[in-house]
Amino acid sequence: MYLATIRTGNTTHAVKRVESDSTTDLLDLGYPDLGALLADPQGLAKAAAATDGTRYALDTADFAPPVLDPAKVICVAHNYGEHHRVLGVSVPEAPRLSTKFSSALIGANDPLILPRDAHKMQANVELGIIIGSAVGRGSDDAAQAIAGFTVINDVADRDLGFEFDAWGTAQIWDRSTPTGPWLVTPDELTGGTAPQLTLTATVDGTQVQSGQTADLHFDPVHVVRHVARFADLQPGDVIATGTPPHTGDPVYLAAGQTVVTEITGLGVCRSTVRV
Repeated sequence: MYLATIRTGNTTHAVKRVESDSTTDLLDLGYPDLGALLADPQGLAKAAAATDGTRYALDTADFAPPVLDPAKVICVAHNYGEHHRVLGVSVPEAPRLSTKFSSALIGANDPLILPRDAHKMQANVELGIIIGSAVGRGSDDAAQAIAGFTVINDVADRDLGFEFDAWGTAQIWDRSTPTGPWLVTPDELTGGTAPQLTLTATVDGTQVQSGQTADLHFDPVHVVRHVARFADLQPGDVIATGTPPHTGDPVYLAAGQTVVTEITGLGVCRSTVRV
C-alpha cells in the first residue's frame, strides 16, 4: 500500500492511494493521520480492506508528514559505503544514533526554511523507517515492527557538526526535514524490509547525491533492533537510516533553490528553500 497524510483546510486525513483504469485518487481511511492509523492494532488491515469513503484528487493533494507528531525521531549517521571515509570518521561498529524533534518534520512539498544562523546547510536523502507495532529490547519482532518506508531529506549544517563534534546538533532545526509523501509498505518493494532502492538528491537540477540501499552498513531490521535496545519503539516512530556520500563540489543551500530528494518506489520530496 501507498499511504499518506494530507491536509484539507484546517484538518488532516490518513489516505490510501487507489488506482482505477483511468485515475489515481486518495481514499480517506477515517484517521487524522498515519500515526493514529498505526496506533490502531487493526489499522493497516482496515486500510488494506478499505474501498469506500471520501476521495481526494492526487494531483492537488497537500501532503503533510506521514506521521504528524511521532514520539521519537531517530537518526543514524555514517551508514553508507564510503561516507565515513569522506567525512574522516571511523568505521562504525554499530549504528551511530542521534535524535531530533517532531517539530523538524515538514511535508514532502513544504517550503524548507533555513535557520537564520545557518552556516553550510546540505541536503541529505535518507531512507526513512516508520514503525507499525511496539518493539523493545530483546524482541524478535524487529522486521514485523516495520510498517513501511518513506523519503526523508535530513538537512544538516556540516559546519556545526564538526564545530561541536555532535552530529545531532547539525540537524535538529525546526521545520527543516521534508518527509514523505508516502509510507510504502514492505510488500510493495523488492527486498521487503531490506528494500533494494536508489536514492538521489538534486539542487536546482544538479545532482548532489546518489546511492543504493544495498550499500547500507546496517540494514533497516538491524537498525530497528539496535534502537530498541535503548528505547521502546512505538507505532508512528520514525527512523532516518543515514545518507549516502555527496558527489562533486559541495552545494550549500540558499534561498530560492529547489531541492529534490527521491527514492525509487517511495516517491519524491520537492522543497523550495526560504529564509
